[in-house]
Amino acid sequence: MTSGPQIHRVVTGHDDRGHAVILIDDIAPNAFSSPTIPGFGAAVPWTTRHPVDHTTDEDPVGAGSAAPTFPRAGETVFRIAEFPPDSAYPEGAQDTIFDEIDGRAEAADGAKHSDGKHFWFHRTDSLDYAIVLEGEITLLVDDGEATLKAGDVAVQRATSHAWSNRTDRVARVAFVLIGTEPMSADEIAQQRRNLTVRR
Repeated sequence: MTSGPQIHRVVTGHDDRGHAVILIDDIAPNAFSSPTIPGFGAAVPWTTRHPVDHTTDEDPVGAGSAAPTFPRAGETVFRIAEFPPDSAYPEGAQDTIFDEIDGRAEAADGAKHSDGKHFWFHRTDSLDYAIVLEGEITLLVDDGEATLKAGDVAVQRATSHAWSNRTDRVARVAFVLIGTEPMSADEIAQQRRNLTVRR
């Protein structure tokens, strides 16, 4: 794994007396830097499975471990991503990005209604909290967009979406991805129509 964002992480735990302790204080070792897209990378300071483990001292994203790109239902992924300006991405960026992050299926799901308006479109079965830490980034969805600056947040609810950096500097965004039960956008639409009929 190539070097990525340097994220200082502190992880707490318990000792055998039940006292809270600092378990880990390091630079998150599970980091990725794109070999083909300058400025694109991410670090994963932590992940959880279901049920969440508060007992062991296991580091799910320690050196040499493979963090999941997207969580399954009941799992979480905490990621800090760095997005370079859109101008830094090469021709055919969509293929490059989703090959590097193992996200081909998510890219195909995200492309269904986006009309190819941005190469970053993808869709996951997750509830994602995004917090812009540095810079500015625009969240695109099938029908609309919103620009976020440092301190702004987005709640992304299993929608098709893309991240567009229209500035000239890298944007750093923290994400907490919470895996949800698989449900397509068409299934969500059908459930919404069913709710309307019942009202």
